[in-house]
Amino acid sequence: MLSMIVLTVAGVLALFLGFTKTKSLILPVAMLGVLASAAAYYFYQSLWGEWLLGMMGTFGSPSVFVGLLLACTFVILPFLNVYKLRGGGELGDFTGIILFSVIGGMMMVSHQDLMILFLGIEILSIAMYILAGADRRVIQSNEAAIKYFIMGAFASAIFLFGVGLYYVSTGSFKIFDVKIIAPELYSISILVLFAGLAFKLALAPFHFWAPDVYQGAPTIFTAVMATLVKIAGFGALFQLFRYHAGFVSEWIYWMMILLALLSMLIGNIMAFSQTSVKRLLSYSGIVQAGFILIGFLHTRIENTWMVAYYLVAYVLASLASFFVIYFVENKKGSDDIGEFKGLYYQNPVLAVVFTIALVSFGGVPLTAGFMAKLFVLNHAAGFGSPALVLVSLVLAVASMYYYFKLINQFYTSDESGVKSWDISWGYKGMLIVLSVLTLFLGLYPYGIYPWIS
Repeated sequence: MLSMIVLTVAGVLALFLGFTKTKSLILPVAMLGVLASAAAYYFYQSLWGEWLLGMMGTFGSPSVFVGLLLACTFVILPFLNVYKLRGGGELGDFTGIILFSVIGGMMMVSHQDLMILFLGIEILSIAMYILAGADRRVIQSNEAAIKYFIMGAFASAIFLFGVGLYYVSTGSFKIFDVKIIAPELYSISILVLFAGLAFKLALAPFHFWAPDVYQGAPTIFTAVMATLVKIAGFGALFQLFRYHAGFVSEWIYWMMILLALLSMLIGNIMAFSQTSVKRLLSYSGIVQAGFILIGFLHTRIENTWMVAYYLVAYVLASLASFFVIYFVENKKGSDDIGEFKGLYYQNPVLAVVFTIALVSFGGVPLTAGFMAKLFVLNHAAGFGSPALVLVSLVLAVASMYYYFKLINQFYTSDESGVKSWDISWGYKGMLIVLSVLTLFLGLYPYGIYPWIS
């Protein structure tokens, strides 16, 4: 509880600093708030249980996903500095909204009561609707916000319907110490709750909003949606199945396998023909979500590290990718794949960073993405699903086509006469760190095992 109070205070301060002449303090205050929130979460737990009366938990998997949320936020915040060019007032607004969204994410991954989960979803979702439409002067941004809002409203309604069914079948909103009254209704409630969360995770066939929203939203905020929302959504799903894995019917797991395969298949098919790099990565995100879902088969607390590791690999590659897209888009005015032609000759650091991120998405050896796929497919094979492993491998190899199509553009000589250009050393250094971590975790995957286990 104390950690969320700290984040709330930091978010309010960021909003108020946007109205003052000390706008340079906005990001330092926000980053200190994130660090203080992490310290409060991991070292001052007593307030948590006393205030929330067992509605949220902090031990086990929640602590891992909260750590991922805070670490991801800490990396994203410095890149918001680019909005000073549009006025410091907007910087304060965006920073505060992102901090509030993290509070919603913390509630989602820590919930032990479905009402807390719903409140967390709404806090996170409302913040994302605002950020999607942050560029008011661009019609695509307005369209993205409206589409995201409409689809989010449908998802919330579906989720609440599942909450109602769950209450009728168990007599409680709690997700632990379950006493099932109506087994058939209980299974349907889990299915509907899963469908509501699947919208947030952009799993097929609930993915239709994602490409338009990813393309229309400002690129920095697309990075927020691709990372914070995914961590919060999968963390919430893991928390739910962690308590209910022993109760749900076998057909629920068959449905999850079907959705995982459908996400990988549809994501790959649609990505082949994309010319917008942001749309391409939105379909890539759908494929990655399908792989992560495989890790939820027969969920146990021991599986936390595997799901968390995949999320770490995915977040590292996603942040690097969307930040590079932002700089190219800002320089050339478009995220069309043709604008990336000759990137290596114009800005070699960005080209190499983006290359490492893309090969990690594809699962090339020596990257974190390769080890992440290896872990989840080994998990599937251990539960007697060789067909799932085989199809997933084929689809992973197929995804290499559109990743290397984009990489080929980086190293193809550009005859348009565009001169080399550079970015500040601060941003360049952060991008290099993301790439080094991607390679380090590919070579030494158990380096973070003590923390995420």
